[in-house]
Amino acid sequence: MRERYLEAAVPLIAFGITGAGILLWVAGYPVDFQYIAIGCTISSFILAYLAWIRPRKDIVALSTPIYGIIFLTAPIEAGAGAVLQLLYATGLTILLIRLKRRFSDEMCGAAVLSPNEPLGKYQARILANLLTVSPALARAAGRVFIRFAEGEYEESCRLASGVPELADVTTPGLLERAFAIVSFQAGRMGETGPVPDEFPEFSAEHQHLLFSSLPGNPDRERSYSLQLENALILLYVVALSSTDTEIQASLDMLRPFARRLCGK
Repeated sequence: MRERYLEAAVPLIAFGITGAGILLWVAGYPVDFQYIAIGCTISSFILAYLAWIRPRKDIVALSTPIYGIIFLTAPIEAGAGAVLQLLYATGLTILLIRLKRRFSDEMCGAAVLSPNEPLGKYQARILANLLTVSPALARAAGRVFIRFAEGEYEESCRLASGVPELADVTTPGLLERAFAIVSFQAGRMGETGPVPDEFPEFSAEHQHLLFSSLPGNPDRERSYSLQLENALILLYVVALSSTDTEIQASLDMLRPFARRLCGK
């Protein structure tokens, strides 16, 4: 979602500030187009960032801030400045379209964590047991995890409450229970009071597939917390199979949150 906003910002900022400068100039106000170039400069940095976060780097898009800085630092006559900045804004928009079409290919495969860390070992164990995870299911798991980790509990609850992609997985019971646990507990995040008498739990047959095994007679509150932690960790490692670049970028940034769930 954030990436889409940034993509929209490239032409909006470039043309918006340049257009405002031209309108002021036409209206007779003194305008220094050297500083009006701030719009194109900002857009060029946004475009470069969008190019940087992609698996395949677009060198042309990455280099656009150089020209933006030149525009911003070099004095220029008003008429020529208006024309050049409109052309530059157009060029940035064309490069954005090129970036989306030629450099937004899906990633080749899952993001693989180091087998030397607990999260990486768990990822290998889960993928071995689930056999195959469809890209759609991995995206669904990623969206639920990301919204929860970012504190958007209501949205995480909504997304987890209905996941048709579960029909594609070889062991639907495990992931179905994980989504149900996150949906239930995310929906209660704003509530206070004791742990409810009944809540979604992983079944006994799933215990060997959980990151943290549940003790025989755990404290009820601890059991409630462990169910959520296990569900989120499971969704995280499943989401790492997503080929969606935006999902992968968000998961990379939220990896410290996933590691904290693991007690690291």
